Amino acid sequence: MNIATSKHNPARTIRRIAALAALVMVATACNPATWGFRESFRNYAAGPIGHGAIEVSDGAVWTDGPGTGKGPFTFPLESSTFDPTDNTGELILGGSFSIKAHENATLGGYVLDMTFSNIRVTIDDTEGILYADVKTRPFEGTNPPALPDFVTYPDAAVAELDLSGVDWTPNADGKYVISDAPAVGIDETMEDIGMAAFYPSPVALDPFSISFDAPTAALTPTLHVSKTTGLVPGETVTVIGTGFDPDANTGNRPPLAGQKSGFYVVFGNFAETWQPSAGAPSSARTVISQRWALPNGSRAAVDPGSTNALYVDLDERGNFVAELTVSENAGTGNYGIYTYAGSGAVNAAQELVVPVSFQAAA
Repeated sequence: MNIATSKHNPARTIRRIAALAALVMVATACNPATWGFRESFRNYAAGPIGHGAIEVSDGAVWTDGPGTGKGPFTFPLESSTFDPTDNTGELILGGSFSIKAHENATLGGYVLDMTFSNIRVTIDDTEGILYADVKTRPFEGTNPPALPDFVTYPDAAVAELDLSGVDWTPNADGKYVISDAPAVGIDETMEDIGMAAFYPSPVALDPFSISFDAPTAALTPTLHVSKTTGLVPGETVTVIGTGFDPDANTGNRPPLAGQKSGFYVVFGNFAETWQPSAGAPSSARTVISQRWALPNGSRAAVDPGSTNALYVDLDERGNFVAELTVSENAGTGNYGIYTYAGSGAVNAAQELVVPVSFQAAA
């Protein structure tokens, strides 16, 4: 997972591991997640039928080496959030993996080719959902006349996890443990990525396992950006935020004067000193693409039907997901993903930036 670091001051980088609802768990290298998508599919791709390749990157590890009958994968835990009052939370994982099969030298690539990255898991007591950015080549049989173009499904709901067997009591080491939670593919995504051509619904997937730390009191905003380098104009990036206090900002101008005003999530070209808390004028912030993260009550006030794509939900635990489309402009500032308080509020703690860059011209 390409997780970039957020920072208050462009002159220095601050690594943030944040929480939902003032409850944070710091991820450590000894707490990897284990999942392999589907063992029989790996064996098919890497074995004598698919003659393919399975590749891991960005910190993911193939547990017992490449080859048929091998696997699953482990993924580093970037951050984990959990609220023990209702057993809800989110796990953000590093690492990515690709499954390829049926190489066609004449066409110049693999007929079956899919990559999973930016994996995250939401927890809701007895249920969980595993999400990932999936880049796949539509499967049109093992001998198509031409290789189809890749299609990307950002933040796709890949698998439903059965967490009914999890005891949400920390163990002796102070960790929550999910051990071999059954996983089933979500039909829409299985259809999108071509798995329906191989397996009937419901598609059984590999079980999911992880251990993660119990929470300690803290609340620190964090940004995770799906891609930060080699951007192409028109491309969409996914921004995941955690630890943003939904009660922290009160607007001082319309449309949310006197109300909880959330914050802007922006792709832009900003001056070196851009922060409202530093007195920077709005001219220091050239906004190219923007979303406004709002608590439920405030969003209802400005977008009663929740139909305006400008707004994204900021849940009661300080969590949001936003998508921004990037493009270049003629400015001389710094491209980045920025957050700052909305409706005229000022809050230095939520003024974050993740620098990004575009692909160099050929």
